[in-house]
Amino acid sequence: MKNLGIFLAGFAGGWVVRSAVDSSRGLAVSGVSAVFGTLDRVRRVIALEKEHLEDLVAEGKARHEAGARARKTRVAPAPESAPSVRAA
Repeated sequence: MKNLGIFLAGFAGGWVVRSAVDSSRGLAVSGVSAVFGTLDRVRRVIALEKEHLEDLVAEGKARHEAGARARKTRVAPAPESAPSVRAA
């Protein structure tokens, strides 16, 4: 009878340990999954911000070039007309 009690205690102890290991494994898998989800969201946010920054740079460059063209046309002298031939 004593051996049966020891066997049942060992079986119950093993069951408890196994349940705890499975629970911690599930917790670890959930944690890893959460990390991957967070990394995915961070990548999307970075991609959106990068696109926004590229748009700002492109718009700034376009304004700069438009301003440079406008200044160039105001400063540049009028083109000389071709000499006309006068009849004598």
